[in-house]
Amino acid sequence: MTATKHEQILKYIEALPVGTKVSVRQIAKDLEVSEGTAYRAIKQAENVGLVSSIPKVATVRIEKPVKKQLEDMTLHEINLIVEGTFLVGQNHSGRIPKSFAACFSKEELTKKNISGNTLVIVSNVPELQSLAVKKGAALLVVGGSQPSAELLRHAEQTGTPVLATPYDAFETISMINKAIYERLVQQDLVRIGDIMKRDVSTLYPYDTILDWHELTLKSGHSNFPVINGENKLLGIVTPLAVTGMSSNMPISEVMDTEMLTARPDSLVSHISRLLVWEDCDMIPVINEEERLVGVVNRQDIIQALQQTQKQPQFGETVDNLTLSGFKLGDTAEDNKITIVGNVTQFMMNEVNFASSGAMTMIISNASTIAARKLHRLQTVVDELHLICINPVHQDEEIWVTVELLQSDKKYCKAEVVVRSAEQLKYKAHIVLKVQKK
Repeated sequence: MTATKHEQILKYIEALPVGTKVSVRQIAKDLEVSEGTAYRAIKQAENVGLVSSIPKVATVRIEKPVKKQLEDMTLHEINLIVEGTFLVGQNHSGRIPKSFAACFSKEELTKKNISGNTLVIVSNVPELQSLAVKKGAALLVVGGSQPSAELLRHAEQTGTPVLATPYDAFETISMINKAIYERLVQQDLVRIGDIMKRDVSTLYPYDTILDWHELTLKSGHSNFPVINGENKLLGIVTPLAVTGMSSNMPISEVMDTEMLTARPDSLVSHISRLLVWEDCDMIPVINEEERLVGVVNRQDIIQALQQTQKQPQFGETVDNLTLSGFKLGDTAEDNKITIVGNVTQFMMNEVNFASSGAMTMIISNASTIAARKLHRLQTVVDELHLICINPVHQDEEIWVTVELLQSDKKYCKAEVVVRSAEQLKYKAHIVLKVQKK
């Protein structure tokens, strides 16, 4: 299949040496395309990290960042963690051990599956050190011991890294375990920037419904961000918005400007709740300057959550753990929303009732959701007055109904009622401070 002009320009830019200036006029001339086509391709190249625009200077080709897996800990990094020294094999410091083995007897070493992808941690026992090197494993000698010159010569000949640390075995293993644990926690709290698509199909406000149809056929998608010439997000276009519209109608007349957005550092678990409650399929991702940097859709988030749950440790924020079992309920009134869910053991206090902290968290989050869903307001809790009428029991299903009483550019006031099937549980009055509309 013949590449489109857009794809040809991207390949052309990718082939340029790092540091080369990239200009609309030059690309249009070299590839015989319009300046508008060249401009769009350059903006796309910026989105995917091929070029960077330096204000008042130029747009230049940059090294595309390669995302490194958090679990990939090199020998160089391990050496820094344990404050060690490379005795030989420093040119192999980029090697990534796939397993660790702490061995303090010949029996332990022979029983374990030692290979060239293993880092063996041993004390000052020459027999163990020699056996590990013969197996091709990287060697970390603890306690500040110095292996024999003969072993170091053999390791150097075979390309086997040998490291030494002044710490004893217990301290060394603890330091490595702590570093691995911290990486797992960081990995479990998956951010939108980790999963978002950077290669985004976009429309401009002056494009038409016909352009939307053509882009849908070309990309296989139907929801598109709308941007201006500076790559700032102006709105989104959905299939529902264009249904029945004239093909020559400009996108600016049908785009939704009150869309849900995310930042690259937003938690996937938090955005997943918003995506369901907002009933949308695609969320634009913007930076602090409101420029489009990517998109994330429902399928991306589902896959990320499924993958995260397969990890050895699953980190999660308290807010998301508390609200993970809640969903939007049916509410007839325009100025109200209700969330429904069960109170779990995680929320219980020492007398086996839902704790005031858990209830405050549920009510606060329900209120910010109401402000977002009903008035497109981004808010934080400023004041909250909570009244407990009846305690909530474990596994009890509750309905949390938020009624927005008043809202302006600075504050939003709400009344919250929490009920079970049989009785009134809590009431709350809450004041929300508006952060962004």
